[in-house]
Amino acid sequence: MGMELEVAGANWDWQRIRKALDGFNPPGILRMIDGQLSFPEEVPESEWKEIRVGLPAGMVTLRRGSQSLKLVTWGNISPELVAQRDQLAALLQSPS
Repeated sequence: MGMELEVAGANWDWQRIRKALDGFNPPGILRMIDGQLSFPEEVPESEWKEIRVGLPAGMVTLRRGSQSLKLVTWGNISPELVAQRDQLAALLQSPS
C-alpha cells in the first residue's frame, strides 16, 4: 500500500524538480519516466505524468496533476526515506 504526500502547485517543469533533487547529498537521480526506464541525465518530455526518482535512502514516485504534485512511496518505507521525501516536498515548495 502506498502513501502520498501532496504538494500544491501547477508548474512542475523538470528544471524545478532537478534543482530540488540537487539539494541531496548525493543528489537525487531520475530513474523512470511514465513507466519506462530512463538514463539519470535524461530530461523528461514536458508532458510527463509520472517520474520516479532515486534519493539517497530510496525511491519516490512523483505524479503530476493539474494543481498538485503527489510524492508516492510504499507504506513500509524507512524513517530515513520519510524524512527525505518530506525534504523533497519542502524543496519543491520553496521559491525557484
